Amino acid sequence: MEKMEAPESAVLALHDKFMGEEQAKPSLRSVNQAGIERFSLLKFPHKKHEMYTFVNTHDLAGTVFELAADSPVDAAWVQSKIYPACKNSVMVFVNGAYQENLSDLSGLGDAFKLQCLSDAIADDEIKQTLLDSLENENDVFAAINSAFVHHGVWVDILANATFANPVQLLYVSTGSGSTPVVSHPRLVVRLGETAELKIVVTYAGTRENYFVNAVNDFIVKDGAGVTYTQMQKDHAESWHCSKTRVQLHRDARFFGRNGSSGNRLTRHHYEARLKEEGAELHLSGASVLVDQEQVHNFVRVHHEAPHCTSNQLFKNVVNDKGRSSFDGTVIVDKGAQLTNSDQLINNLMLSDEAHADNKPNLMIFADDVKCTHGTTVGQIDEDQLFYLKTRGLSQELAKSLLTTSFVDSLIQTIPFPDVVADLNEVLLKKLEAKHA
Repeated sequence: MEKMEAPESAVLALHDKFMGEEQAKPSLRSVNQAGIERFSLLKFPHKKHEMYTFVNTHDLAGTVFELAADSPVDAAWVQSKIYPACKNSVMVFVNGAYQENLSDLSGLGDAFKLQCLSDAIADDEIKQTLLDSLENENDVFAAINSAFVHHGVWVDILANATFANPVQLLYVSTGSGSTPVVSHPRLVVRLGETAELKIVVTYAGTRENYFVNAVNDFIVKDGAGVTYTQMQKDHAESWHCSKTRVQLHRDARFFGRNGSSGNRLTRHHYEARLKEEGAELHLSGASVLVDQEQVHNFVRVHHEAPHCTSNQLFKNVVNDKGRSSFDGTVIVDKGAQLTNSDQLINNLMLSDEAHADNKPNLMIFADDVKCTHGTTVGQIDEDQLFYLKTRGLSQELAKSLLTTSFVDSLIQTIPFPDVVADLNEVLLKKLEAKHA
């Protein structure tokens, strides 16, 4: 390998330690090696990198991390983070490691198969999925995840399976009082034909000084459907990166939503491939940012077959010196006729120092498609504010009503009442506090 600069050298040194101390699982060592080789090729992004045009990773890349170790966590605190509807369908992870004693899958039955990724890699499709993703990996942080993955899990949903309640994945980071720590959660999910899965992923931390760097893969077979909701409510003094890859086969569906509270740096990366006719993808996200919190969304949607649909809707409320960005591209391949795709990004700015960058983009190589995109950046509508004041509302109450309704309209589309209540508590309370 060529000589690396200091930030890359720190990762390589940590990887040597990881491999040398036998922390790596033998069956995953080929993935670990391919991951570090890909990292060495990609390196940390500079400010002109096309995938990080709006994201400054200097602070994150310049921080020297240790791998998060097994750490005790208060069971009562964990229970308080489990949604009532998921009491018997919850998987708990601490610093990326699955905790069987804190989890409960009794409500899911035999159609829900859970296995350590180090064992599941014996499945040729799973091994090929991991190695193929690395061969074409363009995200340095996802490459780092593969370089260090050893706590990953594999979920196999049998054909025709359905479940009464959503499955919650609760990722807990314990942080550190001294040296910053990092965990690399990895999830691979395969849905058999016509299966249906509702899944809620929650990220939370007990204290500061951690980086959670997660990668999720979904393989959705013919006619199957996933309803996926991701809730990011990490400690304000932490970093968060997640990459979600989706493969949709014939008539498969993926409905993805995320709610983000932000922190020192949160970046969500979605890479979706609509591989066969009739595939359908819907992505949406809501964030509320105050102080100097950041949330960035990077989306690439590949329409590879005809008669497919994708929609994206993201809303951000940005106050103080908060920063948000959206960089999304829909690629319609030459043979993907009759594609239907929409992108819309709305930003509400509550401060002169707030910042929102938006880059919706279409790359169309077919001639019979319907594709649109748009973005808005604005402040509170003065006419609406005046109207509410004429109805007896105070200036602050009117502002609070307009800002909360802006993001609440998206939150209310989430089909899980427990998650809606959580988002109201985490996101909307931030707005109320600012207007109190």
